[in-house]
Amino acid sequence: MILCGTLHAESCMVITTRELFPNAQMCFEHSIEKAKKAIEFPNVMRAKPYCQVIPGTQKEGEIDT
Repeated sequence: MILCGTLHAESCMVITTRELFPNAQMCFEHSIEKAKKAIEFPNVMRAKPYCQVIPGTQKEGEIDT
């Protein structure tokens, strides 16, 4: 997920997890849940779900997100 403390881009950080998901849908479901919790903290201005594909782990026919 991407967390920002202000509206300025330089305040943002990408937060990752060690957990790997079998598909993009599951990753985004998890990331959306975590972003909703993060925005409850007063020092978080913006929380956006974010997922990425680790090269070489994508199955044939999967759509790149």
